[in-house]
Amino acid sequence: MAKKIVLASGKGGVGKSTTAAMLGACLAKNEKRTLLIDCDAGLNTLRLLMEDVDHKPYDWLDAATGACDFEIAICKMTPFLSLVNAPPTVPADLPETCIRELVSAVEKDYDFVLLDAPAGLGAGLKRAALAAGSALILATADAVSVQGAERTDALLKSWGVEETRLIINRYDVKAARRGNYFDIDTTIDRTLVQLIGVVPEDKALTALSVTKKLPPRSKSLAAFGRIARRLQGENVSLTHAMLK
Repeated sequence: MAKKIVLASGKGGVGKSTTAAMLGACLAKNEKRTLLIDCDAGLNTLRLLMEDVDHKPYDWLDAATGACDFEIAICKMTPFLSLVNAPPTVPADLPETCIRELVSAVEKDYDFVLLDAPAGLGAGLKRAALAAGSALILATADAVSVQGAERTDALLKSWGVEETRLIINRYDVKAARRGNYFDIDTTIDRTLVQLIGVVPEDKALTALSVTKKLPPRSKSLAAFGRIARRLQGENVSLTHAMLK
């Protein structure tokens, strides 16, 4: 059965969807059958970040409301990577468990299901979280994002998602040394979430929606690869030496 992981953040703009896309690509490169589900209605960010080679005009809401089977809404990107797009809107009376029910029907076909939740602490996060067994919480090393990560962790656990891990994203070691951002240890201490990886600040990530991939020497590519390997159960370093 698939390992089902929701990617969450209390604050927008921390790079959650970019992280989902890159982890999906890394897991697929490792030949892990991976399904990405964009749970952020109205934006469809994952589709912009990835090469959609098998686009279909359906999304998970179509499947949840019976307009199509869930398998029909799944876009095959590569032999090991698939994507389900988000709908433009979501009705207010949509059952909270609708995504969980869809995932349960196909999870046997995948090793990983990554659910990219909308930013914030509302109904969209809960729908994604109820379909997951664990969570990756994204935060940048500033006070607002760290507070959001702490509250997100508490809320996820109230919904039964007990296994949570922290990704510190867009980390600028020079800024942290100048005192403009928290250092890694302070960020962990303030969120109270166990660290799984640190992704350095990388201008190439800003261009991902246009380029659809990171260059081989991208600063962040190795970090995403390490996180993907840790998700697979491998014992690899949390951070690169340059971030210490």
